[in-house]
Amino acid sequence: MEEVDSIILHFLRQLKVNFNDDTKCLNDLSVDVIVEAASRCISAINPNIKVPSKLPPGVSQRIEVAAQIASICKDLGYKNDVGYQTFLYYNEAELRQVFMFLIEKLPNEDKHTNTTVPTKKKNALLQEIALKIDEELNTMWIPPCCKPNTHTIGDFIYTEEKNIKPKEISEVEIMGKLQKLNEITKKSTAAKRQQTENIITDKKVEINKSLKELKETAFVLRQKLDTLESERNIMDVEYSQATKYCERAEADLKNVENILRDIGITNIEDGTIENKLNKVRKNINSLHSKSENLTSKNLSLKVEIDKVNSTTTLSESERSKCKSILVNLKETAKALKEECEKKEELSKQLRLKYEKLKGGNKRHVYTERILEIIGNVEKQNLEIGNILQDTRKIQKEINTLEGQLDRCFSIADETLFKDAKKDDQAKKAYKLLALLHSECNTIVSLVNDTGNLARDIVDLEDNIKAEKSKRTEDILEKIQLDLTKLQKESL
Repeated sequence: MEEVDSIILHFLRQLKVNFNDDTKCLNDLSVDVIVEAASRCISAINPNIKVPSKLPPGVSQRIEVAAQIASICKDLGYKNDVGYQTFLYYNEAELRQVFMFLIEKLPNEDKHTNTTVPTKKKNALLQEIALKIDEELNTMWIPPCCKPNTHTIGDFIYTEEKNIKPKEISEVEIMGKLQKLNEITKKSTAAKRQQTENIITDKKVEINKSLKELKETAFVLRQKLDTLESERNIMDVEYSQATKYCERAEADLKNVENILRDIGITNIEDGTIENKLNKVRKNINSLHSKSENLTSKNLSLKVEIDKVNSTTTLSESERSKCKSILVNLKETAKALKEECEKKEELSKQLRLKYEKLKGGNKRHVYTERILEIIGNVEKQNLEIGNILQDTRKIQKEINTLEGQLDRCFSIADETLFKDAKKDDQAKKAYKLLALLHSECNTIVSLVNDTGNLARDIVDLEDNIKAEKSKRTEDILEKIQLDLTKLQKESL
């Protein structure tokens, strides 16, 4: 029944009946809305009939309006019972039947639209359209930005025209413009995302390249520094060894000179010893110069290492800058996503509004749904028929078994009755058989009674549900309120 109510509510919305969008059942509608809906349906069926669409404040006047609507429904051909109570103190089932009848009586949209446009006017319209298309094709196309009195706002162009009435925009053009807006927003967001991603990737590649180059230079300089330090250590060792040799040589020369003087030799060839000493001194000076060169190289390498460290610190600062740029870009991307989501929600809302203005889903959708419901009902009827056939078969089997039992009992009764005249045990058996027969009959009667009771309980539950659906208590309360109002009015 919910689907039937949804179909009825859809047609009422098409007739521009004012009620909330959340309503899903006819019970949720108020009495004023029901009367308005019935009057709109009657005026749509026959525009010559004039029915008040709103209820007056007085109770007697309300009853007159509801009775008038009920009489019009009877005149239109409604066969069930209709009165003022069906609209003022309505029952859901009766009200549903009335609205289904009125909706069936509504004129078809296709016939109405076809009858309004004659064939001659159609041909004239088609000729005018063809001529207009030929003129548009033959004329030169000028872009809108080159036309006079045009201004651009973003990707849109608007013209300033004086003393011209605004054109009425159709619903199809509105939907087309909305689709174009969605496509433009999607393209802009995609382009911005691609630009941000390209910038991020370029920055990352540049940072990685600079870091790799700095690491490689630092590694090479460290290797050079290690080799120079090792060479310097070797030269220091050689220098210390040479000084030791020189000291030993000088000590040996002094010893030799002392020995020669003790011997009495005074004319010693000073040239040879001095030459050797000069060579030794030259070697020492060369070693000094090499050590000085090494220290200068060491200092220069240390300076380069400091520069490399400073560049690495600068690269870290650049990293922090890049990180801040990335964070900003992510924030902008999030903002763009949020804007896109908001625009999508707006487009959905506009589409829903457009569908509501247009009339929602078309009638053929509901006809298909009705045909599906009819198919399901036919399937259920077939299943019910099969169940009935099975119950009939079971009833036939029960009847045959009862007949067999009766025949068996009659045969056993006759045989035991004959034997009971002669034998006492046969008498006891006969009595027990009669007792068993009577007990079985009582059991069968009890089973039948329980089945009948269960059926009656189900019927009573259905009746209770039907009575609850009639809302008799609410209707009685309304009637009491109306009675009090009538008494006040009569006073």
